[in-house]
Formats: sequence, C-alpha cells, structure tokens
Amino acid sequence: AVRKLDPQAKDLADMYFFETLVRIHRAGEGAPYTGLKATEAGGAAAVADKALETGSVDSLSKDTAALAEKGIRERFERVLEKKRHANESIDAGREYVAAYIEYVHYVERLQGNVLGFGTEYEGRGDGGEHQAH
Repeated sequence: AVRKLDPQAKDLADMYFFETLVRIHRAGEGAPYTGLKATEAGGAAAVADKALETGSVDSLSKDTAALAEKGIRERFERVLEKKRHANESIDAGREYVAAYIEYVHYVERLQGNVLGFGTEYEGRGDGGEHQAH
C-alpha cells in the first residue's frame, strides 16, 4: 500500500524490503549485516545479468575462467618464487608459508564453488556487506 502513495514512498518501501531481506539472509548465514552497498559497474551480478539479457553464457563463462586462471597463475608464481628463497632466513620461510597458504586456499575456494560446496561469503573478509542489485 505504501508503494502506491508516490515515487518517494515506493523507493523507501523498496529499500526497506531489500534491507530486511538481506538482514534475514545474512543472519541465516551467521554473518553480520552492515547495510546495502551499491553494485559496482561491471561487477559479477552485472556480468551475469548481461549474459541473461543476451541469451548467451559464452562470454561470461570464458571471462570467468580467464579470471580464475589468472588468479591461480599469479598465486602459483608468487609461491614458487618464495619457495626458491624459503631456506635463506626465517622471514623468507614465513613469506613462503604465507604465500603457500594463500595459494592453496584460493584453489580450494575456487574448486569449492565449482563443485558447489561452501558459501558465497566464505573467505570474503569484507565485513559482511551485501550488494543490492
């Protein structure tokens, strides 16, 4: 009923609805709610929506695979370089271990998402904000 009053009331009612929806969603995950955040242009949701609009998933699939490959390769090269120097000092050894952990966790998250386990928010470390679409 409030949405029908005027455009401002419609926008306010919509925002209240989305905030409540995301708050309940986050609570169900045991994650904090810190408010809605605007979707960045070119974000994942925008790219996924574009695939639906065009009726083709080819570009989305190709671009996503390329991003995953780039992420794996960057972390792999970093850990390989750190491994070459790991025995030179305690700090170098620690840097290698940190790079190794980042590399393995990245691959685990990717494979977990591909295989369909874990949550979309695991490992985000961004304070729990959710994007409004």
